[in-house]
Amino acid sequence: MRGILRKIDSYLIGLFLEIFTIIALLIFNKEGNIETLNFIMLCITFFTVMITYTGGIVVGLILTSVIIFLYTSYIFYINLVMDIDISYISYVWMVSIPIIAFTSGKLSNNILLLQETNKNLREEYENLVTIDKQTGLGNRRLFYMNLDREMSKCKRHKNPCTLMLIKLPYYKEIKKIIGENKTNKLIKDIRDVIINSTRNEDERYTIENDTLAIIMPNTDINGADIVRNRIKDSINNLNLKLKQEKNYVNIDTKVAILEYKEDIKTAIEFKVLAQEELQYDV
Repeated sequence: MRGILRKIDSYLIGLFLEIFTIIALLIFNKEGNIETLNFIMLCITFFTVMITYTGGIVVGLILTSVIIFLYTSYIFYINLVMDIDISYISYVWMVSIPIIAFTSGKLSNNILLLQETNKNLREEYENLVTIDKQTGLGNRRLFYMNLDREMSKCKRHKNPCTLMLIKLPYYKEIKKIIGENKTNKLIKDIRDVIINSTRNEDERYTIENDTLAIIMPNTDINGADIVRNRIKDSINNLNLKLKQEKNYVNIDTKVAILEYKEDIKTAIEFKVLAQEELQYDV
C-alpha cells in the first residue's frame, strides 16, 4: 500500500513538473512565431492527459503516436513549402507529449491499483467482522458459525439446544412513523430486554434488521419457553414505559422457539424451521 502511494505521489509531482516546464518554455519562447499552433498543442496536451488518465496508458500512447505523427507532418510541411524554420519549441512538443502521456498513464494505473487494493481490503474486513454495528450483538455470519458448532456438540454429547427467534413484524412501518434514529433506539431497548432475560452462556445475535436470535445451549423446549415468557413480559413493560413517555408506538414482537433434533442437517435448515414457527406465535 505504501509503495503504491509513493508511486502515485511521484507520478503526480512529475506530471505537474512536466506541464510547468512546457508552460515556462512557452512563456519564455523568444521566437514568438506560430503562437496559435503552440496554443493548440497546449490544449491537445491537456486533452491527452485526460484521455490517458481515463483510458489507460495504452490508449494514451496510441493517441500520442497519432498526435505526434500529425504534428511532425505539419511542421515539415510548413518548413518545406512555406519555408518557415522549425523552432526548438516544436521539438519540445514532440518529446514532452509522449512523456506526459506516459506519466499520466502510470498515475492512472497506480490509482486503479490502489482502488482495487482498497476494495479487497474492505471485502476482507467485512468477512472478518462478526459484530452488528447497530446492536453490538453477533451478526449473521457469527450466528451460523456458532449454530453449526452447537449442533455438532449436540450430536456428540446428546445435550439439548434450543434456538429462539425474536421478530419485530412491523419494523418497516415503525421506521416510517418514528424515523430511523428512534427505531434504532427501540431495537437497542429490545436487545437490552433480551440480554437481561437470558443467561450469560446464551448467545445473542442480530440476523436481520427486524430479527434477533438466541442460541441456548443445554436448554430444552420447556426451559426456552420460560425464557420466552420472560421476554414477552419485559417487552410488555417496555410498552408501558413508552406510553408513559408519550412515545405512541406499540412494540409487537413474535417469538419462536425450536429445539434441535438430529434430523436437522444444517444451521440454515435449523434457522428456517425456527422461522416457520414465528407464524404460530399470536
